[in-house]
Amino acid sequence: MIDLRSDTVTRPTPAMRRAMAEAEVGDDVFGEDPTVRALEEETAALLGKEAALYVTSGHMANQLGLYVSVRSGDEVWAHEHHHLVGDEQGATAVLARALPRMYSEGTAPSDALLEEWISGRGDVHRAEPALLWLENTFTGRVVPLSEQRRVTAFAHRHGLRAHLDGARLWNAAAALEASPAEVAEGFDSVSVCFSKGLGAPVGSALAGDADTVARARRARKLLGAGMRQAGIIAAGALHALRHHRERIAVDHARAALLAERIARVPGLGARAQTNMVLVDTPSGRAAAYREAFARHGVRVLEIGPRTLRAVVHLEITDGDVEAAATAVAEAAAEL
Repeated sequence: MIDLRSDTVTRPTPAMRRAMAEAEVGDDVFGEDPTVRALEEETAALLGKEAALYVTSGHMANQLGLYVSVRSGDEVWAHEHHHLVGDEQGATAVLARALPRMYSEGTAPSDALLEEWISGRGDVHRAEPALLWLENTFTGRVVPLSEQRRVTAFAHRHGLRAHLDGARLWNAAAALEASPAEVAEGFDSVSVCFSKGLGAPVGSALAGDADTVARARRARKLLGAGMRQAGIIAAGALHALRHHRERIAVDHARAALLAERIARVPGLGARAQTNMVLVDTPSGRAAAYREAFARHGVRVLEIGPRTLRAVVHLEITDGDVEAAATAVAEAAAEL
């Protein structure tokens, strides 16, 4: 079975396992785990931020970024398909008790929409805006740096904070031929994942200025998520950060080849900007195609009534790409 559901399905490499087994550890709640501290410092430096906090998941990194940026009842402006809105179990309302205000077009809100929404500020009947939220990459699409800077400039001009859900920021940087710091520029807080794209077994980070991260560290403990000898898992993330970023372009090239091969299959369309291939099926038939692909040995995710997602990762070889493309063509012919 060729598993293309996500780049989170990877297993630690032998070198990563050795790094984890040999990790120097201490009590991270006391700030004494040297491996965690090294991971946080290197992550912050790569992102051009003062500090970073290691956490167990992207969900937690995002929610901590929200929690330290809003007051109860404040608005966060986000796309209706951002993970913050649809993939984090309503934590926005439960933990930070913030109100999402959502747009549906594009990968970033237009100037016209931003001006319309900010015009209602101060109305006693409305929630107060506090945070602008972006994702890069966004469902496999790369958001141009110019778009990010337009939005963050608006946020800061109006006294709002800006957060970037950068779960796949490493992929965005590779696709944009930019440094991670350039992708993170202008944001008050940034979340990044060490599993997606990099292949670590556990963890994400929240980065920002020292005060933001200090408050996030307290909030992490509030949630019961303080970790003790966390260097054992942080070592896997640190190894991935040091050794797997440079090879991300290989995943992108393989995804582009897979998309090209699938696009030749009658009845299907496919496109890829990074390591994520979005496959268009006939309307309403995504589930049927997903099941057919699985019968032929390829696992993908259904993300809409006509859209499937196939994610190339570090365990996928050139041979796997060829085999997957053949299997997809056979499954489509069966249907």
